[in-house]
Amino acid sequence: MGRMCQMRSVLILAGLLLVMITAPFAHADKRSETAIHEVISRQLDAIKKDDAGGAFAIASPNIQTMFGNPATFMSMVQRGYPQIYRSVAHKFLNVDTSGGKLMQRVLIESENGAVVVRYEMIEIDGVWRINGCMIEKVGDA
Repeated sequence: MGRMCQMRSVLILAGLLLVMITAPFAHADKRSETAIHEVISRQLDAIKKDDAGGAFAIASPNIQTMFGNPATFMSMVQRGYPQIYRSVAHKFLNVDTSGGKLMQRVLIESENGAVVVRYEMIEIDGVWRINGCMIEKVGDA
């Protein structure tokens, strides 16, 4: 009986230790997910309001260098991503990693149709930035 009681105590302690070790990581993941959602939502809102500066500021330095200025960035969004340019609603789907990149999938609805967009996210100095996006699925997303 003594050994069974000791074994049970060891298992309980091991389980508690595992929860204590992994809990901060699960919490950090949820915080990151929330922050990512806020960043994407802010950019979508800025684009809807034709706030090129606000939308451009959320992009990563790589994207900013690629397009050079807010007006060029907004022109690219307008021509290349009409569903994003005039979105009316969005819903966050899953986050996954692909090729070492963190990708947030978002269902975006607009008068131009519904699409699933994969946003590549990067964290720079503790701040999440959008490092590009691609339309994954068009139509009955």
